Amino acid sequence: MKCGEYELITGYVFITTEKGRTLDVVTKVANIKGVKTACVITGTFDIVATFEVKDVKDVGEMVTRGIDSVDGVSLTQTAICVKCCSK
Repeated sequence: MKCGEYELITGYVFITTEKGRTLDVVTKVANIKGVKTACVITGTFDIVATFEVKDVKDVGEMVTRGIDSVDGVSLTQTAICVKCCSK
């Protein structure tokens, strides 16, 4: 098993959308600077976006000026990775 810290700041933004807006929102979120992937998911949230940015300030910009400003987004929750392990 490999465990390590990231050189870039990586993490996830869990997104709740207004009813009927998920498919429009996921396309717009995927095009925001720093977002690596945006996926429609099942469960508590409608979308999860993975991101990689250079600085923690970039996380704030990406979420507040990017994702939160997309029409149809009603709630976001951000999780920043501090260490990751894989096989």
